[in-house]
Amino acid sequence: MQTIIFESCRFTRLGLIHSLAVNGIGSRETSYANSLEDLQRSCEHPIPRIILINESCLPIQSQSSTIIRNLIVEHPQSLFIIFMSSTNNHFEQYVFVRENVIITSKSIKTATLNQLLSHHVRQFNLTGIGDNRLNISPVVLSRSESNMLKMWMSGEGTTQISDKLRIKVKTVSSYKGSIKRKIKSQNKHIIYHVVRLSDSLSEGIYVS
Repeated sequence: MQTIIFESCRFTRLGLIHSLAVNGIGSRETSYANSLEDLQRSCEHPIPRIILINESCLPIQSQSSTIIRNLIVEHPQSLFIIFMSSTNNHFEQYVFVRENVIITSKSIKTATLNQLLSHHVRQFNLTGIGDNRLNISPVVLSRSESNMLKMWMSGEGTTQISDKLRIKVKTVSSYKGSIKRKIKSQNKHIIYHVVRLSDSLSEGIYVS
């Protein structure tokens, strides 16, 4: 199973290589991208089935986000795992923001990462048989949750949001609690980061 690692840290690369090996993906099936151009070329042939990307490796340009977004669309059967950067917050969880896109961080537990990789490998090799213990459904926010989240991320407090949306403070708190459960974090900075990264690399978190 062809795999691409876009990660500049040698130590992290070794950890990813080990997790891939545990799931039967050897060194001959693994290539390394040192730039966005490398990544694009590596995705041309053969088609990779797993692509591991450290956000910090992406140039700070709108074009880089567009390139990743296009790759995600062009390779719907490939699993993209994006590791958040620029955060000192501990996030051991993972969030599916698309059927083939996971956002997580370097703090993810090795056992959890191995489960995610194993599930994808089994689906690929055995036509749809995966690990039923994993929740692989993309996050979906209600329209009300999405509207509230935009205001929350812009710095508005619970009372301000309540007044502007003409809903009870208790309802605003309920929306926040629901979002925290869906993104698997009580830390608003992590939630903001996941949402912004999702907006940048895809069309954003699904809204029903």
